[in-house]
Amino acid sequence: MTAYELSSRAARRAYEGARLRRGLLRAASLGALFGAVALASIGRGALAWLPVFAGVWTLLEWRGGALLRGGRVGALVGALVALMPMSVFMSCCRIGCSMAAGVCCNTSRACAAIGALVGLGVAALLARLPARDRSRATFGAALGVVATALPRCAGLMVGEGAGLVLGLVAGTAAVGVVGVVVDRLRQPAA
Repeated sequence: MTAYELSSRAARRAYEGARLRRGLLRAASLGALFGAVALASIGRGALAWLPVFAGVWTLLEWRGGALLRGGRVGALVGALVALMPMSVFMSCCRIGCSMAAGVCCNTSRACAAIGALVGLGVAALLARLPARDRSRATFGAALGVVATALPRCAGLMVGEGAGLVLGLVAGTAAVGVVGVVVDRLRQPAA
């Protein structure tokens, strides 16, 4: 191996290490902020999901580019989902109802529909990005929205939480995939 190759490899390791450290630092600071907001709006159960948020955010910051831009859009919209009151997701339940008494209902379809609408909103925001970045940004947005919406989903029943997460991912991915296909069809034939 030549000296040039060795120095190039060392420079690349140092570059990637610095990006990873920056990602960890930003993930820790955003995680603390998100944790405080989630604690206030959702409760102590939300703190269990902070490692997921920190891991996803570290990955997004480390990779950067379109993935990070999409992740920021997804995180913003996911934070809005996390701040929604529980009554939005359990619309047929009375305020203060008890699961133990059996008077609440499972509204997983409603949660999936809410998630899909939010996912469509995320994808619409991503439509302004350049066509070459849209697929990576869509993946980043799906990661960001799920990482920030998970604490709210954890407070729901299993079917509702799964419906919300799947709706978020499906809505984001559907419009993102359609956008990528349309962009490819618009390209002139080679």
